[in-house]
Amino acid sequence: MRTVRVRETIATSPDGAYEALLGLDTDWRVPFRGHGIRWTQACEPAPDRRTVGFAQVDGDFREFTGRWRISPVDGGCEVSFEASYDVGVPIYDRILDPIVEKVLASHVRSVIVKL
Repeated sequence: MRTVRVRETIATSPDGAYEALLGLDTDWRVPFRGHGIRWTQACEPAPDRRTVGFAQVDGDFREFTGRWRISPVDGGCEVSFEASYDVGVPIYDRILDPIVEKVLASHVRSVIVKL
C-alpha cells in the first residue's frame, strides 16, 4: 500500500471548509493518462473533530481509504488529506504507484482551493 498526503492552508473558516467538504461528491474521477481513475466512496463524517473518513466501495483501486481533516489556523484553516491505496497491479507497482500518487495529490490540491 502506498500513502498520499496533501496539506494546504486556505483563507476559509474551518466551519465553512468542513461544510464544503461534506458537500463533495462520493463519486470521484481523476484524469489519468487519457482516461481516468474512478471510485465511489462511503464517508464517515466526524463533525466534532472536523474530519471525514472515507473508503472505496467501488472503483479502480484494489483498496483506497483515507481521511480529510480541517484544522483552524490564523486567517483560515489547514486542510489535510491522507489516503492509502493499492492499485492492484503488483508487477507495475514501482512504476505506476508514484505516478498515481502525483496525479492524486494534484487533484486533491485542486479540490482544496475550491473549498
